[in-house]
Amino acid sequence: MASVKWKATLTPRMAEIEPVPKSKRMKNPKLSLVTLVTVVLFISGCATENYKNSVSTAAALNQSSEMIATGNLLIDLSLANLNGLVSHPGSDLRQQFKAFSASVHDLSSTARDTANKAVEMKSRGATYFARWDEESAKMRNEDIRTRSEDRRNEVALRFDRISRQYDATKISFEPFMSDLRDVQRFLATDLTAGGLSAIKDVSEKANRDAVPLKASMAKLSVEFQGLGVAMSPTTK
Repeated sequence: MASVKWKATLTPRMAEIEPVPKSKRMKNPKLSLVTLVTVVLFISGCATENYKNSVSTAAALNQSSEMIATGNLLIDLSLANLNGLVSHPGSDLRQQFKAFSASVHDLSSTARDTANKAVEMKSRGATYFARWDEESAKMRNEDIRTRSEDRRNEVALRFDRISRQYDATKISFEPFMSDLRDVQRFLATDLTAGGLSAIKDVSEKANRDAVPLKASMAKLSVEFQGLGVAMSPTTK
């Protein structure tokens, strides 16, 4: 039996069918919807992003507040150790001196960390207020723009006032810290009854200088914390 060969042929009607151009094909409606949502979210994010700068500034303020409060406690500890060494020396001065040196070291370290955090706070604040200005300038409604500018100025004035208060307190703290270090160096060389007697009046001066300094630091800590809360998006 002979084999049968099949041959495919195109009818005239089939030959007339042309492929649909890509430009005319129906687009995926789901993809279009996703694209639209992405664009909307992107635009919304750009409009509200500056609150993140407020959050970071508030965090730096709160951390600075805690460091300043810790510094106040370390001033008390340093003076207590110094007063005990000078006014109530034990039979072996080395242990008392060791405690005094440790507290002075901790106070110095905390002051350095606070200064670094204050620099960060000021930098973040500058970024926040500059961005606030940019966002206000984009507002088309004059009433809303004015309200934004008024709020910006209110918060910025408070921020600047606290920054200046910190700078003034830092200036007062530096000679106090320097005197404590010098006393530490003095006693590290002359840790004797005679050395304690020679440094006693310096110890008394440090105690007097600490009174207004501690009051200023306590007030500054409260101010930092208050502004930190005011600039935070959380209400509690």
